[in-house]
Amino acid sequence: MGNEARPLDNRLLLRWAGANTLGWLLGFVLVVVLAEAWEFIGGGAQFMVGVGMGAGVGVVQSRVIAPWVTSARQWLLASTIGMGTPFLLWDVGTALGMSWPLSLWACVLSGAVLVGVLQQRLFRPSRPRVRWWVAACAVGWAVPEGLIVLDDLGLLPGGWQFLTIAGVVFGGVLLGAVTGAALPWMLPDPAV
Repeated sequence: MGNEARPLDNRLLLRWAGANTLGWLLGFVLVVVLAEAWEFIGGGAQFMVGVGMGAGVGVVQSRVIAPWVTSARQWLLASTIGMGTPFLLWDVGTALGMSWPLSLWACVLSGAVLVGVLQQRLFRPSRPRVRWWVAACAVGWAVPEGLIVLDDLGLLPGGWQFLTIAGVVFGGVLLGAVTGAALPWMLPDPAV
């Protein structure tokens, strides 16, 4: 077949990109709900950002990736725990009196690597290429976050701030495109 994509590759990429887009939106809803609930009980913390986004993306991804992993439920847990842990550690450090500004970039990037490590272990032993999932996750989450950070650091020239909005609004599309591009290369057809 040469370099042209198989129909399964195209279907998988489209389903994966759609799942990440929906999961990203669900993640925002979960972040708001968790933040409101946490604030209602008198707390103030950042862990709900990681937990909400990880759970939102993970739950929808798990439905698409299920044929290739040992447990879709564990996929969701890996996403939630992996993305939530750096934010939780930041909150614990703050509660212990460590003074540092919240670095969304550091939390998201370390969370993405942890998500990749935890999820990589769930792929069925099918191909050695699944070890690349950690890199795909790190880059996939870093792309939308990077667009936001560039603006936060004042590195975007005038008129380019729309990239921040693109990172927020289209983050799921970007995450799905980057990680989805790796999936057909990594995974065999589940019907085989």
